[in-house]
Amino acid sequence: MPVPQVALSEKPVRADEFGGVQAVDTAVRVLSALIDTGGPLMLKTVAERAGMQPPKAHRYLVSLVRSGLAERDTASDGCKLGPLAVRLGLAAVRHLDVVRVASPALARLRDQFGHTVALAVWGASGPTFVRFEESNDATIINGRPGSVMPMLRSSTGRVFGAYLPRSLTGALIARELSGVAPLGATPNPAFAAMKPAEVDALFEQVRQHRMARVQGSLTPGLHGLSSPIFAHAGAITGVVTVIESVGLIDTRYDGPVATAPSAGVDEISRHVGWSI
Repeated sequence: MPVPQVALSEKPVRADEFGGVQAVDTAVRVLSALIDTGGPLMLKTVAERAGMQPPKAHRYLVSLVRSGLAERDTASDGCKLGPLAVRLGLAAVRHLDVVRVASPALARLRDQFGHTVALAVWGASGPTFVRFEESNDATIINGRPGSVMPMLRSSTGRVFGAYLPRSLTGALIARELSGVAPLGATPNPAFAAMKPAEVDALFEQVRQHRMARVQGSLTPGLHGLSSPIFAHAGAITGVVTVIESVGLIDTRYDGPVATAPSAGVDEISRHVGWSI
């Protein structure tokens, strides 16, 4: 991208009192110029709106283009938001919607059965819990908001594995098959020995029941039942999981703990755009 010879006053970048990465702050200013307009912008305009010299804006735009946060517009030779920026925006909206809509339903399910109920979304590291409604009993749940679940050993991960494309899940599944567990989880040789056909069959079973269950395979003594939340066009946007100690939860696919949450999750899906 050619750099116009335009003299602009340099606007200093100040980190807040708690510190920060100045380069990131500056990159956000450049990205914000693209966000605020929406359409392609020439370098001179980006620099003016970001409050910096064009050569400096050019360097940041190059990095943003490389990362996918920005892209060149061939028609105008300007820059616009890139595919990664679009994905981030869509993910933020989707996750905010599903957390807001699902939260009351989680509390109702907890109160109905007395079991811990959790919500997970697909995060940068895989299936990630974002909300828990814990029961009042003595059950010790090792998961907390921010916890990342395995793809094969957890019912939450199995649901995401069944409905997300392998382009997103393949690397995590391969790591688990190689014996590498997510941070905070212990490896399980039984799942590391699974063949690809067995993984496919596991996910197919999830799709048949529209539910996944585990019985002590992630945490000894704990069972889990997980159901998918679907959004517009049937894309999975979250997973609701019911967690309880062995002997205190009915894990049958046709049992009350499975059927009632499934109906509740369908209601969540309708509210986030799924047409059943």
